[in-house]
Amino acid sequence: MNKILLIGDNCTDVFIYGDCYRLNPEAPTPVLCESHRIENSGMAGNVLKNIQALGFDADFLTHDEEIIKMRYIDKKSNYILLRIDNDNYVKPIHVLDALDFSNYDIIIISDYDKGFLDIRDLEFILRKSKLSFIDTKKSIDVWVKNASFIKINEAEYNNPENNFNFIQNELKEKLIITLGELGASYNEKLYKPPKEILVRDVVGAGDTFLAAISCHYLLHKNIDDTINFANLCAGQVVNKKGIAYPDKKLI
Repeated sequence: MNKILLIGDNCTDVFIYGDCYRLNPEAPTPVLCESHRIENSGMAGNVLKNIQALGFDADFLTHDEEIIKMRYIDKKSNYILLRIDNDNYVKPIHVLDALDFSNYDIIIISDYDKGFLDIRDLEFILRKSKLSFIDTKKSIDVWVKNASFIKINEAEYNNPENNFNFIQNELKEKLIITLGELGASYNEKLYKPPKEILVRDVVGAGDTFLAAISCHYLLHKNIDDTINFANLCAGQVVNKKGIAYPDKKLI
């Protein structure tokens, strides 16, 4: 059985649903009457849930401090009226030297840049890994050179703090850029979704994509098929309201 290690920041996603019947008389804002709330694991915790939904298991290395993201949502339209983050920064990781990375067939890093992993930690992990996929909120520079593949979204790719000379010259065969409804781009090729996507909720779609590319590539080692598979999984979850997971039959 393939051994997977997932490393990254986690949070609790709280979705507060309700009805908006009137405007606030004190300000031009809607009044939300809460009907129910749902809590899910978020950030790297959501990546883990997606890995498990695809039929895999993973060791999960994360922090103990609590990060909470609260979303207030009109349940009829599924429109997010407000998001409130406590946005805590967490203690840095301290156990990397004790880990035997050779025990793992793949390392998946979901770095939301909350203080758990700094650039030196990430460099160390990527250097020690046999196969690695990383999704990071940090700017892209030479520290990521030992990654097998890097997944970022379009806004992250356009970050002016990125080292674009390094990206263009060194990362063509490593960088996977997600493009929302358009699919994904890799090595100057566009990978379109297999069918037109009806987008109902994009929350967690990037976590699904990361889990899907990592697990599929681990099994099949074909990056073209892997990106198409990840598009399929991401398309499946954005078609549903709230946090959703892909069907493990897809793998």
